[in-house]
Amino acid sequence: MNNPILITQKLRVSVAEKSIINGLDFEIYPGEVVALMGPNGSGKSSFALCLMGDSRYEIDANSKAEFLGKNMLAMDASERAKNGLFVAWQNPVTIPGVSLFNMCRASYDAIFTFQKKNKEYKSLVELKKKLETLSELVGLSKSIISRNVNEGFSGGEKKRLELMQLLLLKPKVAILDEIDSGLDVDGLKMVAKIIKQVQREGAAIILITHYKKLLEYVEVNTVCVMKEGKIDRVGGVEISEEIEEKGYGKLSAGI
Repeated sequence: MNNPILITQKLRVSVAEKSIINGLDFEIYPGEVVALMGPNGSGKSSFALCLMGDSRYEIDANSKAEFLGKNMLAMDASERAKNGLFVAWQNPVTIPGVSLFNMCRASYDAIFTFQKKNKEYKSLVELKKKLETLSELVGLSKSIISRNVNEGFSGGEKKRLELMQLLLLKPKVAILDEIDSGLDVDGLKMVAKIIKQVQREGAAIILITHYKKLLEYVEVNTVCVMKEGKIDRVGGVEISEEIEEKGYGKLSAGI
Protein backbone atom coordinates (compact mmCIF):
# COMPACT_ATOMS: atom_id res chain seq x y z
CA MET A 1 0.00 0.00 0.00
CA ASN A 2 1.20 3.52 -0.78
CA ASN A 3 2.33 5.82 2.00
CA PRO A 4 0.14 8.79 2.91
CA ILE A 5 0.85 11.78 0.71
CA LEU A 6 -0.05 14.13 3.57
CA ILE A 7 -0.16 13.35 7.27
CA THR A 8 -0.51 15.31 10.51
CA GLN A 9 0.12 13.98 14.00
CA LYS A 10 -0.77 15.74 17.26
CA LEU A 11 -1.19 18.98 15.32
CA ARG A 12 -1.84 21.84 17.71
CA VAL A 13 -2.30 25.35 16.38
CA SER A 14 -3.18 28.70 17.91
CA VAL A 15 -3.86 32.21 16.65
CA ALA A 16 -3.27 35.20 18.93
CA GLU A 17 -2.88 32.72 21.83
CA LYS A 18 -6.28 31.16 21.12
CA SER A 19 -6.14 27.40 20.51
CA ILE A 20 -7.97 26.39 17.31
CA ILE A 21 -6.50 22.98 16.37
CA ASN A 22 -6.18 20.59 19.30
CA GLY A 23 -4.16 17.48 18.57
CA LEU A 24 -5.43 16.73 15.07
CA ASP A 25 -4.35 13.42 13.51
CA PHE A 26 -5.09 13.16 9.80
CA GLU A 27 -3.83 11.32 6.74
CA ILE A 28 -4.73 11.04 3.09
CA TYR A 29 -3.39 8.84 0.27
CA PRO A 30 -2.84 9.53 -3.45
CA GLY A 31 -6.10 9.33 -5.40
CA GLU A 32 -8.21 9.39 -2.24
CA VAL A 33 -11.11 11.73 -1.46
CA VAL A 34 -11.67 12.59 2.21
CA ALA A 35 -14.70 14.69 3.13
CA LEU A 36 -14.11 16.95 6.12
CA MET A 37 -17.33 17.97 7.86
CA GLY A 38 -18.21 19.70 11.11
CA PRO A 39 -20.17 22.62 12.57
CA ASN A 40 -19.15 26.23 12.15
CA GLY A 41 -16.11 27.00 14.28
CA SER A 42 -14.93 23.39 14.46
CA GLY A 43 -11.65 24.24 12.71
CA LYS A 44 -12.15 23.00 9.15
CA SER A 45 -11.07 26.17 7.31
CA SER A 46 -8.42 26.87 9.96
CA PHE A 47 -6.97 23.43 9.20
CA ALA A 48 -6.81 24.34 5.51
CA LEU A 49 -5.11 27.67 6.30
CA CYS A 50 -2.64 25.92 8.57
CA LEU A 51 -1.80 23.34 5.90
CA MET A 52 -1.12 26.12 3.42
CA GLY A 53 1.28 27.82 5.83
CA ASP A 54 -0.63 30.95 6.87
CA SER A 55 1.91 32.93 8.90
CA ARG A 56 -0.67 33.98 11.51
CA TYR A 57 -0.85 30.42 12.82
CA GLU A 58 1.47 29.34 15.63
CA ILE A 59 2.35 25.64 15.54
CA ASP A 60 3.11 23.77 18.77
CA ALA A 61 6.63 22.36 18.84
CA ASN A 62 5.39 18.79 19.33
CA SER A 63 3.23 18.91 16.20
CA LYS A 64 4.19 16.90 13.14
CA ALA A 65 3.10 17.30 9.54
CA GLU A 66 4.54 15.69 6.41
CA PHE A 67 3.82 16.33 2.75
CA LEU A 68 5.43 14.02 0.17
CA GLY A 69 7.52 12.56 2.98
CA LYS A 70 9.02 15.98 3.82
CA ASN A 71 8.65 18.08 6.95
CA MET A 72 5.76 20.30 5.93
CA LEU A 73 6.17 22.66 8.88
CA ALA A 74 9.64 23.65 7.64
CA MET A 75 8.17 24.89 4.33
CA ASP A 76 6.75 28.35 3.80
CA ALA A 77 3.45 28.82 1.95
CA SER A 78 5.15 29.32 -1.42
CA GLU A 79 7.18 26.12 -1.11
CA ARG A 80 4.10 24.10 -0.14
CA ALA A 81 2.24 25.39 -3.19
CA LYS A 82 5.18 24.70 -5.50
CA ASN A 83 5.44 21.15 -4.15
CA GLY A 84 1.85 20.58 -5.23
CA LEU A 85 -0.51 21.70 -2.45
CA PHE A 86 -3.57 23.58 -3.74
CA VAL A 87 -6.51 25.24 -1.99
CA ALA A 88 -9.77 26.36 -3.59
CA TRP A 89 -10.90 28.89 -1.02
CA GLN A 90 -14.43 29.34 0.29
CA ASN A 91 -14.22 33.07 -0.49
CA PRO A 92 -11.61 33.59 -3.24
CA VAL A 93 -10.02 37.04 -3.16
CA THR A 94 -10.33 39.69 -5.86
CA ILE A 95 -7.03 40.90 -7.34
CA PRO A 96 -7.58 44.23 -9.13
CA GLY A 97 -5.17 44.97 -11.95
CA VAL A 98 -4.04 41.34 -12.39
CA SER A 99 -5.53 39.44 -15.29
CA LEU A 100 -6.57 35.84 -14.86
CA PHE A 101 -4.25 34.89 -17.72
CA ASN A 102 -1.19 36.48 -16.06
CA MET A 103 -1.98 34.91 -12.69
CA CYS A 104 -2.37 31.45 -14.22
CA ARG A 105 0.79 31.85 -16.27
CA ALA A 106 2.83 32.87 -13.21
CA SER A 107 1.45 30.02 -11.07
CA TYR A 108 1.94 27.45 -13.81
CA ASP A 109 5.53 28.54 -14.55
CA ALA A 110 6.50 28.63 -10.86
CA ILE A 111 5.13 25.15 -10.07
CA PHE A 112 6.38 23.34 -13.15
CA THR A 113 9.83 24.97 -12.90
CA PHE A 114 10.13 24.09 -9.20
CA GLN A 115 9.12 20.48 -9.79
CA LYS A 116 11.38 20.27 -12.87
CA LYS A 117 8.48 19.01 -14.96
CA ASN A 118 8.22 19.51 -18.70
CA LYS A 119 5.72 22.23 -19.45
CA GLU A 120 2.79 21.07 -21.53
CA TYR A 121 2.41 24.48 -23.15
CA LYS A 122 5.41 25.74 -25.08
CA SER A 123 4.13 29.21 -25.86
CA LEU A 124 1.78 31.85 -24.49
CA VAL A 125 -0.56 31.16 -27.40
CA GLU A 126 -0.80 27.48 -26.43
CA LEU A 127 -1.41 28.39 -22.80
CA LYS A 128 -4.12 30.87 -23.78
CA LYS A 129 -5.89 28.23 -25.87
CA LYS A 130 -5.67 25.74 -23.01
CA LEU A 131 -7.12 28.25 -20.54
CA GLU A 132 -9.96 28.99 -22.94
CA THR A 133 -10.70 25.27 -23.19
CA LEU A 134 -10.60 24.81 -19.42
CA SER A 135 -12.77 27.86 -18.79
CA GLU A 136 -15.49 26.43 -21.02
CA LEU A 137 -15.10 23.03 -19.38
CA VAL A 138 -15.99 24.53 -15.97
CA GLY A 139 -18.89 26.52 -17.41
CA LEU A 140 -17.25 29.91 -17.92
CA SER A 141 -16.89 31.97 -21.07
CA LYS A 142 -13.45 31.72 -22.67
CA SER A 143 -13.29 35.52 -22.71
CA ILE A 144 -13.09 35.47 -18.92
CA ILE A 145 -9.33 34.85 -18.94
CA SER A 146 -8.70 38.46 -20.02
CA ARG A 147 -10.56 39.84 -17.00
CA ASN A 148 -8.96 40.71 -13.67
CA VAL A 149 -8.98 37.94 -11.09
CA ASN A 150 -12.47 37.60 -9.56
CA GLU A 151 -13.28 41.25 -10.25
CA GLY A 152 -17.02 41.48 -10.76
CA PHE A 153 -17.41 37.69 -10.61
CA SER A 154 -20.43 36.06 -9.01
CA GLY A 155 -19.93 33.54 -6.19
CA GLY A 156 -20.51 30.65 -8.57
CA GLU A 157 -18.09 32.06 -11.14
CA LYS A 158 -15.39 32.35 -8.47
CA LYS A 159 -15.81 28.69 -7.53
CA ARG A 160 -15.63 27.64 -11.18
CA LEU A 161 -12.48 29.69 -11.60
CA GLU A 162 -10.88 27.81 -8.69
CA LEU A 163 -11.69 24.53 -10.45
CA MET A 164 -10.17 25.80 -13.68
CA GLN A 165 -6.91 26.47 -11.84
CA LEU A 166 -7.09 23.01 -10.28
CA LEU A 167 -7.20 21.44 -13.74
CA LEU A 168 -4.35 23.62 -15.00
CA LEU A 169 -1.93 23.21 -12.10
CA LYS A 170 -2.40 19.46 -11.48
CA PRO A 171 -1.66 19.51 -7.74
CA LYS A 172 -0.78 16.46 -5.68
CA VAL A 173 -3.17 17.43 -2.89
CA ALA A 174 -6.17 19.71 -3.40
CA ILE A 175 -8.18 21.19 -0.55
CA LEU A 176 -11.63 22.28 -1.74
CA ASP A 177 -13.12 24.53 0.94
CA GLU A 178 -16.91 24.55 0.54
CA ILE A 179 -16.61 24.38 -3.23
CA ASP A 180 -20.30 23.42 -3.33
CA SER A 181 -21.60 26.68 -1.87
CA GLY A 182 -23.29 28.87 -4.47
CA LEU A 183 -23.51 26.08 -7.04
CA ASP A 184 -26.70 24.57 -8.48
CA VAL A 185 -27.18 20.88 -9.31
CA ASP A 186 -25.42 21.25 -12.66
CA GLY A 187 -22.52 22.90 -10.86
CA LEU A 188 -22.32 20.05 -8.34
CA LYS A 189 -22.21 17.49 -11.14
CA MET A 190 -19.44 19.48 -12.80
CA VAL A 191 -17.45 19.55 -9.54
CA ALA A 192 -17.84 15.77 -9.22
CA LYS A 193 -16.64 15.26 -12.80
CA ILE A 194 -13.53 17.35 -12.20
CA ILE A 195 -12.77 15.61 -8.91
CA LYS A 196 -12.93 12.24 -10.67
CA GLN A 197 -10.55 13.50 -13.35
CA VAL A 198 -7.88 14.74 -10.92
CA GLN A 199 -8.34 11.56 -8.87
CA ARG A 200 -7.44 9.48 -11.91
CA GLU A 201 -4.28 11.55 -12.23
CA GLY A 202 -3.34 10.59 -8.66
CA ALA A 203 -4.29 13.73 -6.76
CA ALA A 204 -5.66 13.46 -3.23
CA ILE A 205 -8.71 15.60 -2.43
CA ILE A 206 -9.72 17.06 0.93
CA LEU A 207 -13.33 18.08 0.48
CA ILE A 208 -14.56 20.52 3.15
CA THR A 209 -18.35 20.69 3.16
CA HIS A 210 -21.37 21.15 5.43
CA TYR A 211 -23.85 19.19 3.36
CA LYS A 212 -24.29 15.69 2.02
CA LYS A 213 -25.61 16.87 -1.37
CA LEU A 214 -22.19 17.00 -3.01
CA LEU A 215 -21.35 13.58 -1.57
CA GLU A 216 -24.21 12.15 -3.62
CA TYR A 217 -22.16 12.90 -6.75
CA VAL A 218 -18.60 12.35 -5.50
CA GLU A 219 -17.14 8.96 -4.60
CA VAL A 220 -15.74 9.64 -1.14
CA ASN A 221 -13.37 7.20 0.55
CA THR A 222 -13.69 8.58 4.08
CA VAL A 223 -15.79 11.11 5.98
CA CYS A 224 -14.11 12.84 8.94
CA VAL A 225 -16.10 15.01 11.34
CA MET A 226 -14.25 17.77 13.19
CA LYS A 227 -15.24 19.04 16.60
CA GLU A 228 -13.34 21.56 18.72
CA GLY A 229 -10.29 21.45 16.51
CA LYS A 230 -9.78 17.70 16.17
CA ILE A 231 -11.23 14.67 14.38
CA ASP A 232 -14.18 13.40 16.41
CA ARG A 233 -15.70 10.81 14.05
CA VAL A 234 -14.42 8.79 11.07
CA GLY A 235 -16.46 6.59 8.75
CA GLY A 236 -18.20 6.40 5.41
CA VAL A 237 -20.82 8.52 3.68
CA GLU A 238 -23.44 7.22 6.10
CA ILE A 239 -22.09 9.80 8.56
CA SER A 240 -23.30 12.62 6.29
CA GLU A 241 -26.75 11.05 6.28
CA GLU A 242 -26.71 10.89 10.08
CA ILE A 243 -25.71 14.56 10.21
CA GLU A 244 -28.55 15.44 7.84
CA GLU A 245 -31.01 13.61 10.07
CA LYS A 246 -29.78 14.51 13.56
CA GLY A 247 -27.52 17.53 13.16
CA TYR A 248 -24.04 17.76 14.67
CA GLY A 249 -25.28 18.18 18.24
CA LYS A 250 -26.65 14.64 18.44
CA LEU A 251 -23.91 12.97 16.42
CA SER A 252 -22.09 10.34 18.46
CA ALA A 253 -18.32 10.17 18.52
CA GLY A 254 -16.78 7.34 16.53
CA ILE A 255 -13.08 7.22 17.42
